[in-house]
Amino acid sequence: MKRRVLFKAPLFICVFLIQNYSNVQGGQVENSLYNMQEKLTMEKHNLEKLRTQLQILETNKENEKPGRSKDFRTRARINGKGDNSQSIVINPNDNIEITKEIDEYDIPLYTLEATHAKIGDVLQALSAFLGKSILVDDEIDPAYLASYTNISVKKSPLQDIIEIVLGLQGLEFIQDENAIFITSVAKLKLDTPFEYYRDKSIQLYQKAKIKYPNDRRIVKAYFEIGNYYFELGFYFLALQEYQIVVGKYRDSSEAKEALFKIGRCYNKLKDLESARRAYFQFICNYPKDPLVSEALQSIGDSLAEQGFYHKAIDIYKKIIREHPENESRAVIDAQFRMAKTYMQMGDYRTAIPMFLKVRWKHFSEQTRLAIEYHIGNCLYSLNEYQDAGNVFVNYLASGQSLEFAENASFLLGECLYKQNDYLGAFQVFRKTIENYPKSNKIPYGMYYIGKCLMAMKMAKSAIKVFYDGMQSYPADICAAKMALEIGRCYFDKEDYLLSYKAFDNFIKEYPDDEFIVEGMVGKADSLFHGKKYAEAIDKYYELLKIANNDQIKPYLFNRIGECHKHLGNLEEAIKAYRQGLDNDKNTN
Repeated sequence: MKRRVLFKAPLFICVFLIQNYSNVQGGQVENSLYNMQEKLTMEKHNLEKLRTQLQILETNKENEKPGRSKDFRTRARINGKGDNSQSIVINPNDNIEITKEIDEYDIPLYTLEATHAKIGDVLQALSAFLGKSILVDDEIDPAYLASYTNISVKKSPLQDIIEIVLGLQGLEFIQDENAIFITSVAKLKLDTPFEYYRDKSIQLYQKAKIKYPNDRRIVKAYFEIGNYYFELGFYFLALQEYQIVVGKYRDSSEAKEALFKIGRCYNKLKDLESARRAYFQFICNYPKDPLVSEALQSIGDSLAEQGFYHKAIDIYKKIIREHPENESRAVIDAQFRMAKTYMQMGDYRTAIPMFLKVRWKHFSEQTRLAIEYHIGNCLYSLNEYQDAGNVFVNYLASGQSLEFAENASFLLGECLYKQNDYLGAFQVFRKTIENYPKSNKIPYGMYYIGKCLMAMKMAKSAIKVFYDGMQSYPADICAAKMALEIGRCYFDKEDYLLSYKAFDNFIKEYPDDEFIVEGMVGKADSLFHGKKYAEAIDKYYELLKIANNDQIKPYLFNRIGECHKHLGNLEEAIKAYRQGLDNDKNTN
């Protein structure tokens, strides 16, 4: 898209892109904006604007006179406070009148009366009256500005006035403090004038690359186009532009930053090894640059991301050693990253004091709260549930927009459950599910809600929660756990027929689950307690064939002995008991 300045306010500067492009040309081609005809046109617009502004000043001066004429077109109004305030009226010509008034809420309202007036003249009057430049997209048909219109708008906000003037032709506008940019609805894909100007500057840079490929100053074009692509998230395209800067213009001032951004592009593209090579090259070429510490941090982060934790820690220690200021931001960032790396390694005892050391340093409030969450997570992983729960409570009570609020809420519920506070855990899990209805942790929360109900001897309610969870999230890992818990619920209720069916359903639905042996034990125990001893013996022997855990074998032999005892087979019972004792001794 092209644009042209229709009316230009004194404080707004809109020619910086044109000047930049003209510099690239090296003065060889005179820019068309400065030919004589356009100079005359601009002078004419400036003259008309000044004439309108002069009328405003004369109106204000006339209003100050004690005996001003009644036929002078200004009006007085009385506001809600009893003060007399003047409205401002201008007439740039006989066909246009614009009035500004302040309503009782101190909001400016405008009245526009235009009779057989050109659209261009109306926009010119608005530009002078408001002190804003009006920029019109060059792709808009010039005939629109020359067309005549009749408009009457009474006491409306400025935006409504402009929308009515432009809406007749299906046009839209963007405005900021100093300018109003007019374009078509189809072209209006940007939120701010800055984005429009940025895109236009990139177009000029692209043209300059084509027209002046051998000019040394063209490095600026490659660099800025790379920045443009990077901001849009097109990291591969940005990488190509930065590589040209580093390869062809390595002596330029842009080469240093381009090399650093090459590393950032590779990071965004998840090519971590290439990113590290770029950062190491930057460090070798510019060892004293302030960005060296940031490059080292990025290297450490990429090593940690790939699981090279000890190497990452060595990088962070290097940053700490090479910065004499113990409280510098680079050192604190390195300490923070090192603590997170220890946490990723599972060395929570080392991570906690490091987090405690840096949490009150030069971090934002959001980062400080994230550190609190990490401390709570470390304590939870160490099974120190009471301390972890206290940290999570303080974290959630901060009342701010929290990055880890969802995880912290679920972990708090589990901490309470582990401390046998089943009612508290139930309430936390239920509230968390209500607050995060789209969370992928809902099956996990439902599983623990059911466990809490079981612990509070509410087996019927627990079974319903487990069934609902299985039906709603059949593919989730917690679905198998809930199926197993249903069997346990019926078993606790001494309904051994339904517990047998539930355990059998778990075995059939989840044959590869890690708790399959527990399901088989539950099935056999249901037969035992249901006094089906012969069938129970068969199930216990099936379990002995697959049981890899030697600790469960004494239990199984004891159960077999109990079954034979109830059946009156005392010799078989004694034999099973002895086998159980022998296995128990071997295990010990």
